[in-house]
Amino acid sequence: MIRPFALATLALCVTLLGSACNRAGFRIPGASTDFPETFSGYRAVHPAGEAVALAPASDIRRAHYGERVAGTKWRACMTDSFGESGARVVEDRLAAELDRSGLFTTVVRGVPRTDGLVLRTEVRAFCAQAIGFFFVRVAGMTAVDVSLARGDRVLWTRTVERVVTDADPEYSGSSVGTIEQAMRRTMADSLRLAARDLLESLDALELASRSRE
Repeated sequence: MIRPFALATLALCVTLLGSACNRAGFRIPGASTDFPETFSGYRAVHPAGEAVALAPASDIRRAHYGERVAGTKWRACMTDSFGESGARVVEDRLAAELDRSGLFTTVVRGVPRTDGLVLRTEVRAFCAQAIGFFFVRVAGMTAVDVSLARGDRVLWTRTVERVVTDADPEYSGSSVGTIEQAMRRTMADSLRLAARDLLESLDALELASRSRE
């Protein structure tokens, strides 16, 4: 006869084994670490010579849950420690990256002007997963739809998306630490690489030359 305690232990083991597919749901709600200040360090080669307005980021993550990110096996998920403020975290980091790059003279936040350059972003994915039971692999992912417009004319659109795991050379964290710390760090690293991709693409447009055409 199986005792109640043994049954409870068995049930717990089954639950944990079932959660091995993604342990993030058990982990990240209690994350207390600060979001790492990882920046790409990108500097503009072709400065635009004018200001850009960064419109408030739109959070469209719910519509893209389960989609593969950056052509990898990792999928957009709902496990992050920012909740409804996740899109604002992405917006704040992109604003800082734009400002540091020197690509534009000024980065204006809030309601954009109608006659200048406007950069709009939609956050499709910004989350982390922790896969495994005895051996855990952590991945952070970012996917953002971006468009640059002047007035009613859309000049450029692109989706920038990156995934960084704690086994990748792009991972800036330590191999020793908590799962929560690794999740925050991989999210920050994926956002850093996505921001660099965005800046490189905008820089390649050579906006100063286009404005004289």
